[in-house]
Amino acid sequence: MQYPFTEEQLAVANLTRNFMEREVAPVAAEFDARPDPKDCYPRELINKASKLGLRTLAIPEEYGGMDANLMTKTIALWTGGQIEIGTIKCLSQCWKATTALSKAGTKEQKDRWLKKFAQDDDAICSLASTEPDHGTENRLHGGDPKLGMRTSAVKDGDYFIINGAKRYTSLMGESRLILFYARTDPDAPMPEGVTCFVLDGTEEGITYGRTHNKMGYRLYPNRESFYDNVRVHKDNVLGEVNGASAVRATVFRGSAELAACNTSLSRSLFRICHEHAKERVQGGKPIIEHLTIRHMLAEMIMNIEVAEQFMWRICWGVDNDDSFNSRFTRSGKVFSDKVGLKTIELGLDILGGMGIMRDSPSEKIVRDLLTFLHGDGTDSATLLEAANTLDNPA
Repeated sequence: MQYPFTEEQLAVANLTRNFMEREVAPVAAEFDARPDPKDCYPRELINKASKLGLRTLAIPEEYGGMDANLMTKTIALWTGGQIEIGTIKCLSQCWKATTALSKAGTKEQKDRWLKKFAQDDDAICSLASTEPDHGTENRLHGGDPKLGMRTSAVKDGDYFIINGAKRYTSLMGESRLILFYARTDPDAPMPEGVTCFVLDGTEEGITYGRTHNKMGYRLYPNRESFYDNVRVHKDNVLGEVNGASAVRATVFRGSAELAACNTSLSRSLFRICHEHAKERVQGGKPIIEHLTIRHMLAEMIMNIEVAEQFMWRICWGVDNDDSFNSRFTRSGKVFSDKVGLKTIELGLDILGGMGIMRDSPSEKIVRDLLTFLHGDGTDSATLLEAANTLDNPA
């Protein structure tokens, strides 16, 4: 890592690495192989990570956390992702939601929700936006009131009555802090007609459907949820009514989460390939001595290191530059996706037949990389969002 990290950031990275190597690495394959996706969630591991302070990394110190900045959160995610991506992604989802609550919440909301969350080692977070018929549409085509999410929240005195359904929501059913998005003005386009609510998932009228059976990221489950006349008090509105876009911006204006996930997995695959190339003998010598193999390894690490340096640049910009352009966040996600795909292509060429064997460590990494290409939106949608910033190219 060629970046001026602080001693505190390096300490967090070491804490993360030690926990992941000691507690997660020995059992990750067994969790990943469980046939029922409901059984893949690593509850005991999250509890242990919490006792080390990793679950509450982003919570302000006054509420029991570390108040970590983006650089610190990213180095923890990037370090942990090289060992097992699903477990560390469960933790980073907590950082994402509690960051939004810390920035957009009232003092009363933070006193209530952050204190309770920090004290419960089993509590985790969800961001509930995607619906069965509305995913990418929630982020694009925002000018037409007829497009986008249909889950509604209708005012009823001091309460809102929520009806609808969500799908593909990370950690849903396990979460005790849910940032929930619903339409509060059906006649307004998405950016002006959606409100963010804070739920704990135990409200009357919430039921849970299937846990989605994904090919990768299996230790980071996603689930359906349904809402039938769920009553939510107005005090649980995060930010302003019809102001969900501002809440979302507290997280997605500057995030290196997807870049950290992709580069950590790519670096893990590179290491497997590098070791294999030193040990595998063909043509009377280790294949790393063949120029074609050395060229492929060099291309792999070049791509990874460039993506990592851009990722650290995103972190520095968010933490230090008020004029930071959100296009960098979106570009970092798309570019690291492409690096991940190229790493798979080169890596499986180097590994040959063993690369696709179920008992090879590379097989899970490939599944994980492919699974999260849609994370925070598909690349095509993300690039369209980036295109909206072209008038400000700084």
